[in-house]
This record gives sequence, structure tokens and C-alpha cells, in this order.
Amino acid sequence: MKWITKFFKKAQDYDTVANTPEKRVNAFISHWYEHWSIARKKMGKEIIFEYWGKLISQVDDAHFVSGSSSDSRNSFSSEPDYHPRYEKIKECDIQDNNAQVFTEKYDFTLKSYTYHVFELQYCTNGNWLISKIYTLCHPPKSSVIGLNKHNEILEASSIDSPLIQGEDNLNLNENVLFQGDRYVDLPSLGQSTVNLEVIGKINLTSGVIGILDFGYDIYDFAPLNRKINSGEYTVETVTAFGRIAGVRVRLSETDTPVKWYAANTAQGNGVYGVDAGNLAIVDVDGLLSLSRIDKEKLFNEWCFTDKPQLLSMTKTNDCLITTSGFGDGAYPAFWGSNEANQIVSLYIDFMVLVEDSGNGLYVSI
Repeated sequence: MKWITKFFKKAQDYDTVANTPEKRVNAFISHWYEHWSIARKKMGKEIIFEYWGKLISQVDDAHFVSGSSSDSRNSFSSEPDYHPRYEKIKECDIQDNNAQVFTEKYDFTLKSYTYHVFELQYCTNGNWLISKIYTLCHPPKSSVIGLNKHNEILEASSIDSPLIQGEDNLNLNENVLFQGDRYVDLPSLGQSTVNLEVIGKINLTSGVIGILDFGYDIYDFAPLNRKINSGEYTVETVTAFGRIAGVRVRLSETDTPVKWYAANTAQGNGVYGVDAGNLAIVDVDGLLSLSRIDKEKLFNEWCFTDKPQLLSMTKTNDCLITTSGFGDGAYPAFWGSNEANQIVSLYIDFMVLVEDSGNGLYVSI
């Protein structure tokens, strides 16, 4: 029982006032690593989450504001997430009663760096406590897309790029999908009301648009092939069966689309993959100016609402994000054109309000 006595004595040693954000972060890292070391030695190869949870709760109680935690309780790795020897504070930003501390940790096993951003709050008696930790694989203040690619990306779209047809198995109709105040009956899902809702206006300052999973890291990003006139445009969503069935940007308030083309990138077919349960329509200029930590924070804040929402990346309302139909998968996006073949809408169909009309051809209902 000696090791238990030693453990609780150490826990009390760390539970002191930290009068700077840096002291709090260093105390947390040392405290967390000590408890991780105790757990690894005690558990061996068999992870006992109840035991680990009790240990890490002592750390969270000592270093976090009420209601927050390190989110370590349900995970335990063979390599420590935090290490007092190999993790160093690189920067500290203080704004009134809030602070951000940036750390860099080298992983000798993976031969790579992990970056943590600690958000802290100033409490009573000169004490700083942690409210949130973000973990990133790249320097937090670096651009989400390499600076060397910015000009190339912005120049990849043009106002007169050719329009292409969508996938052969899709015969979808925006006008059918975006009808509210109705009932549908699908054999696989049952009955549901369909509701149409205006979310607000998206600010597409550059006219260059991107569609992407906002919760996933960006590797080979490409904007939509077709550029539009810059402006603010109405955003609508249609819901059914408790899911977002579609989202659209109305590029004209008066024209009705009568024909649809794939909203594709230069090398894509207008179908967009989802790995984190969402898709976003973004102003590319705003995306290129976004740092990795700001993107991470925006996505985390949105996850608490889990509703279609306009986000502000670098300009007001320059991003629309929404849950994606049935979740992870792939979903088609379309340009809608009027009788004069002018682009009047952009929409994503989340394949909720569709049915197979035969031979694998999907139609809107």
C-alpha cells in the first residue's frame, strides 16, 4: 500500500495555486505524466479504465475549471500524451482573464511532433486553471493549407469553367428536394414531415468556393471549378427524419433552376467524402487565411450545437457547416442553372429524400 500513499501525497502537492498560465500548464503536464507512469506500471498490458479513470480524475480536479477535463479518462496509450521532459512551452498569449499556452512535444517513437494548445482562465486568489486542451499534428498557428499553394488554389477557379454532368445513377431534382411543409413515406425510414428553413446569408467574398469535411485534416484541397460573383447569398436547409436532407446556397433570389450540373473540382466529379459527419461550404479566401488552431476551435464549438450554422473563419459568416445526412460517406453537389444556362444555385444532396426508380437510378422525392 506504500505506492498508494505516495500517489495521494503527490496529488496533494500539485493541487496548489498557479499564479501564471505557464506554471499551471507545467504542473498539469508533470502531474498527468506521473499518474500515467503509475497506471502503466500497475496495469501492465491490461488496461483497467476504472482504475485509470480514478487516477486521472485527481489530475483533472487539481488543474481544470469546474466542468472541464483533460478528456483522458477513456483512453490510455502506451506512449504518454504529455511528458515533462520532452514537452516544452513555446508561447503564451494572455488576454485579460484568458490565456493560451502553446506546447511542442517530440515523440521519439514516431519521430514527429505533437502540439498542444491549452486554454486557461484566471480564477480567484491569483490562480490560473485550464478550461480546454487542443491536440494538433501541425504547428497551431500555421495555415490550414500551405502558403505556397494559396495562389494556385485561388487561380484554379474561373467564372467560365466548363460545366459537366453529374453521376449517371443520379437523376436528382433540387426543386423537388427543397419543398417544405409536406409529408413523405419511405419504406426504409417510415413517415416524416419535411421542413425548409433559412439559415442566413453566407459571405462569399472571393467568389471561389470550397466543399469539404471541416473536421478532417486538409491535404490536397481543390476549390470548385466554377467561380461565382462575390456577394452574400441566402442559405437554406431541408430536413426530414431528424436529418439534414439537403443544403443550398441561392445565388439568385428570383431565378428558378431548371437544369443541374456537377459542382466539381478540376479533378473531381462533384461527390464529396465525409469522415467526421459534416460538410461545409466555404469561401476559399477565408479558408486559406485560417490557422489550424482556429479551425480546430471552430469545429469543436460547432460540434456542441450539431446544427446547420454559419461560422466566421476570417470574415463574418464565410462558412456554412452542417451535419451530413446519414453521416460518413460521400454526397453529391450540384450547380443549378436557369433557362439561360446561368448558375443560380449550389446545393448538396444528402441522399435522404431519394428513392431507387429502378436499375440503380436515384430520383428525388
